[in-house]
Amino acid sequence: MTTDHRRTRWRVLVLLIAVLGALALASCGSDGSDGGSGSSDGGSADGGGKDVTIRISSQDFSEQKTLAQVYGQYLEAQGFDVDIQEPIGTRDQIFAALESGDLDLQLDYTGFALSDGLDAESPTDAAEAHDALVSALADKDLEAAEQSEATDANALVALPDWADENDVTTISDLANVDGTITLGGSAECAERDDCLLGYQDTYGLDLEFKAVDYGPPLVAALKAGEIQVAQYGTTAPEISTGDVVALEDDKGLQLPGNVVPIFRAEVSSDALIEALNTISAALTTDDLAAWNQATDVDKEDPVDVATQWLQDNDLI
Repeated sequence: MTTDHRRTRWRVLVLLIAVLGALALASCGSDGSDGGSGSSDGGSADGGGKDVTIRISSQDFSEQKTLAQVYGQYLEAQGFDVDIQEPIGTRDQIFAALESGDLDLQLDYTGFALSDGLDAESPTDAAEAHDALVSALADKDLEAAEQSEATDANALVALPDWADENDVTTISDLANVDGTITLGGSAECAERDDCLLGYQDTYGLDLEFKAVDYGPPLVAALKAGEIQVAQYGTTAPEISTGDVVALEDDKGLQLPGNVVPIFRAEVSSDALIEALNTISAALTTDDLAAWNQATDVDKEDPVDVATQWLQDNDLI
């Protein structure tokens, strides 16, 4: 074999080795095993991203169902994999599902999430309540996004005619009403510090109590004269229509009820938080009341109500 032949074979061998080496490096760099996010989906090295399924559920009443749909549909439109599940039921059950990893995200209300969900004392100031919530959630590997200005707090309501006849505009005014005053509310109201117990202790009122299903049945009981006041929500459609009037909570008994997304730290990412904050910033208390009118009175599906609101606000 000549010297030129040997040189040619050597050059071919070196070139082949270089090509094989380059292919091996490319393979190693594309298998995602280097631990970095290396993606444009908003994921983080220690959290979730758009490739993580976000399982959302709610408490079992219309406003909560609509909130789950609004946030869930928007996340889907932003490229997240979302599973909007049937309502779980009570707040205690939802927090248990979050902590066990069976659920990833829920929409709650600041003061109630603290007092009922986490069994912690809630400040009556909305900003302070949110700070306290963020701190309390951290101990359970949960997080909260920003709270919305939209709020659904408890309200003591009465029929306008009854309130006018008895010169009642504040809760304190009830102390001056002659005769028996019966408070209607869900069964748990009888044992809550922000319901019957609070009206007795904070306001010194002597009230009888009647358990009534939450929602329109409370207004029906007011109109039937079975109760004189009811523990309802500030976004009840009957308040916006004038069927009932909310009495002023002049002693500050009620907790702040700003809408706030709560989620597992394991699915947290900058992209998720940004999306949640976008919806929270767009929401108003009037929106909540309008949704309740649509679902509870007009009998529209929360799925459709949520879609329409998102479209009306150019969010999807």
